Amino acid sequence: MILYFTGTGNSRWVAERLAEATHDTILSIADCLKQKVMPEELAGIEKIGLVFPVHSWYAPRVVVDFLSRLQLPRCRYRYAVCTCGDDVGKGMSRLAKHFPVDAAWSVAMPNTYVPMFNLDSETLCRKKIEEARRQVASIAEEVLQQKKVWKVHEGGAAWLKTYAVNPLFVRFTISSKGFHVDEGCISCGICAKSCPVGNISMTDGRPVWRKQCIHCMACVHACPQEVIQYGKTTRNKGRYRLADYL
Repeated sequence: MILYFTGTGNSRWVAERLAEATHDTILSIADCLKQKVMPEELAGIEKIGLVFPVHSWYAPRVVVDFLSRLQLPRCRYRYAVCTCGDDVGKGMSRLAKHFPVDAAWSVAMPNTYVPMFNLDSETLCRKKIEEARRQVASIAEEVLQQKKVWKVHEGGAAWLKTYAVNPLFVRFTISSKGFHVDEGCISCGICAKSCPVGNISMTDGRPVWRKQCIHCMACVHACPQEVIQYGKTTRNKGRYRLADYL
């Protein structure tokens, strides 16, 4: 079983490729949370995997909360794969306190956090995804062999990023207040459907953001009209759709 969480689709894509190569099944953490149920089919499983995105050098708080409530059975092999734009700091090491692992990897995927950064160029996106294909194939081989490895790119100032910058990011940056929709919204509701934590509702044909936002930017990138903005920082930065590069 591979548990995964995704916002813009990068981690789901990795989980799907990994499951295909290891002949495993996947289960969406977001679906479990929306249905308010915890997975019951973990008992007796030989290996359990976790795939998640890194947000500001740590796992999204919704993933941490889920793992804290999950009754993990004993199994022979447990591993985790995190996706990131570049490096993960001490994020994987910190998460291992909630989800002890025998092996861990990080996989670089196209950057999607447009409030602070520009999108990667088309050339870089394609390069990252092709490299990710090769890396996931290699990870799958090591998972099948149940190897105990730690192949995580922490980057420079790793401790500072995870234990100092991330708490500041969570406290002062993560908020729904900056989200709004420009003229041109067609009331399609795709933003509400795309939100992995069910934080968006449609009122009078317009999206309304509640207080459980995790800043995954799923709504921003999913909007077909590209009219969802976060403050003024996402204007003219383009949108990322994984399907464009597959």
